[in-house]
Amino acid sequence: MKRALILANGNPPSKRLFRKYLLSADWFICADGGANSAARFGSIPHLIIGDFDSVRKETLRVFSKVAKQKLKDQNSTDLEKALTAAIRKKCTEIVVLGATGGRLDHAIGNLSALAKFSRKTTIKFIDDTGEFIPVGHTLKITLPVGTSISLLPLSRCSAIVTTGLKWNLNNESLQLGIRESTSNLVVSSHVNIKVRSGDLIAFVMNPLK
Repeated sequence: MKRALILANGNPPSKRLFRKYLLSADWFICADGGANSAARFGSIPHLIIGDFDSVRKETLRVFSKVAKQKLKDQNSTDLEKALTAAIRKKCTEIVVLGATGGRLDHAIGNLSALAKFSRKTTIKFIDDTGEFIPVGHTLKITLPVGTSISLLPLSRCSAIVTTGLKWNLNNESLQLGIRESTSNLVVSSHVNIKVRSGDLIAFVMNPLK
């Protein structure tokens, strides 16, 4: 298994969280302005990629010897460029930090990228409040009882069945603007989520929050 860590240009993670996932990463990529946070953390990425509209000049000077890919493709975001680079490196597990917070339109676009690229490899978005995990068709996860979990439908999600939650869904649908499922609670440590169709994201809140 080859692991990649991507640092995006949203709200930067805490140094503790960043160090935790950097230690287990085989490849560390900065998506454009994510390199600014890497410079503050004093960590050298293997690659900086994006259209370079957010990375600071002083950051580029600090990382003058780091490999860079400046791509002007407006059909993909900087995060999507970084995810594509990680997949081309045959990374089978990708953790993305710094994908949330900041501009709301960017955060929503990043969640869309999470759903899209999760069809190609295993990806999670993590910040200091919790984890965003694509459900796919089935997600089985072990969580502490009392953990808060939300199910975020990025498209219409049908025939959802859950077990292990206080308010389980039984062959029901979720769709933004019609019905969502937020702030549910784990009542059994083994949580199962199944969905027949649609892009469903589980947000698991950090138990400490």
